[in-house]
Amino acid sequence: MGRKLRVGLIGLGGVGRVHLQAYRTVAGIDVVAVADPDATARAAAAALSKARIYSDHIELLHQEDLDLACILTPAASHEAVALSCAEAGVHALCEKPLTLSNASAERMISAFRKRRLHLFYGASYRYLPAVRRARELIAEGAVGEVILMREQIIAGTGRDGCRPLGPAHYPDGGPGGTPMGLVDHGVHLIDTFRWLTGQEIVSVYGRGNISGEQLSPEFMHMTFDGGAVGYLVYEEGTYPTDLPGEGQFSWGEGWDSSGYRPAGRWHAQPGCIHVHGSRGALRIFHYANTLYLTDAAGTTQIGLHNGAAPGHFAAQMEAVAASLRKGEDPEVGGGEGLIDLQALLAVYESQKSGRRIDLASRRPPVVPAPVLPSPQESL
Repeated sequence: MGRKLRVGLIGLGGVGRVHLQAYRTVAGIDVVAVADPDATARAAAAALSKARIYSDHIELLHQEDLDLACILTPAASHEAVALSCAEAGVHALCEKPLTLSNASAERMISAFRKRRLHLFYGASYRYLPAVRRARELIAEGAVGEVILMREQIIAGTGRDGCRPLGPAHYPDGGPGGTPMGLVDHGVHLIDTFRWLTGQEIVSVYGRGNISGEQLSPEFMHMTFDGGAVGYLVYEEGTYPTDLPGEGQFSWGEGWDSSGYRPAGRWHAQPGCIHVHGSRGALRIFHYANTLYLTDAAGTTQIGLHNGAAPGHFAAQMEAVAASLRKGEDPEVGGGEGLIDLQALLAVYESQKSGRRIDLASRRPPVVPAPVLPSPQESL
């Protein structure tokens, strides 16, 4: 296999530390350095890893000989950090959302392309075992023609207990909201709906929260070029209506409206994706790592392999490392992040105009990924 890939992590908040934890199980990489301006975050990382620790990502990029940098900072900083990585000649994996405007995403993609570098996009739900198996079942025709996909998170402890992500994540006046709202969480589902079906979004209608403004319920209605419909609903400033027995035992870690949830416990409100088809339906508990198929024969629980969250971050990193070693295109590149972002931002355009927004004519052209200077089998 050659030497291990040298990886640096930029951003050591809650998500960054989970990435760091997951990467310890990936045999082909070595996390050699991490960076965060917050001393508490650096101390937490030091307890998990022997990596060299920096307070500034620019210093990390200049001091370390990296094969890959992972951008795990708040979305507001993604473009600046990504451009620094490109200027340093380092491939990068960027967490979701890719950035906060279409123009920003295009600048990021262009910067890496010009330097013949890869920009990977953190569409991590594609690596959750329950989601991957659901995609296989859909491809096998288990549910027939996909008609409807939906997810909703309606929870909380009332309006007074609802806290949006601040301007460090999402600057005032632009898209924003709560941790499990449309922007910070829903972008996962935009990508997942596309990936599950192989269909592209052709139109969008909805409303989303604006950072710094009063919070309200959010929704997104999507139509796909294969005829399916997707629907998302989010509100964290109320109370759930779930009954006590409607939860799931969670085999994986994950996030919900109450924050980060450890594995191995009963979860009263587990994240759940519904896929309805012409001959069957799937209920995908993506973090709980449980999958059900309902059809004319009844409801069956589908067996899943190991790799529940945070194992999906390890699986994602394994795919990134394989791409770099072989000199192949990314499984999920920056262009995918741009497509997801365009659909997300169209919700805000719809909100202003009161109309459905057509996306089919805006879909970016398919541009081949840059050819690396040579296959990197020696890495």
